[in-house]
Amino acid sequence: MKRTLTVILVLISTLSYSQISSESDIFKKIINYEIEKGILGIYIQCQKPKTSFDLKDFKEQTELQVPDNILKEIETNATKSNTGIWNAELIDNLNYEYGHINSKKCLTKKDAELLFEQTGKRQSIISISEPIFDKSRENCIVNVDYWKFKGSHYGHSYFLKKVYGIWTIVITYNNYMT
Repeated sequence: MKRTLTVILVLISTLSYSQISSESDIFKKIINYEIEKGILGIYIQCQKPKTSFDLKDFKEQTELQVPDNILKEIETNATKSNTGIWNAELIDNLNYEYGHINSKKCLTKKDAELLFEQTGKRQSIISISEPIFDKSRENCIVNVDYWKFKGSHYGHSYFLKKVYGIWTIVITYNNYMT
């Protein structure tokens, strides 16, 4: 009995670590990708918005031949998406040259609005949603929003796949602008 309980606890902690590790890997991948695109002076929003996914839109906007069972798993899991807060350590541990990330402190929505009011200038505030995975945790959808001015933002969604243990952005889709 004691041995069984120990095995169960080890499995639960391993699965929890795997889930947290995958989310942090996705977070780092998205930030790296944005910096590689040449976006400078990024602020990162603390909140993880809910992730939206529409299977029909995905199929219409991409030409990917993703098996339907994987897309249906992602669609089902997206309905369970929650808001949350990114771990502040993730941001603290980001090491980039000066100018890429403006602050090691993540911004709340109120902080972001205050930044716009105080500076009166264009900003690069990025908000990354909760990653949504398929059952095997090999495919993922994440939504990214950018605030440039108060009341104005744009964004898109990423479809990522784990290839040889590394998360890879396969396609960007679902572009929008307000």
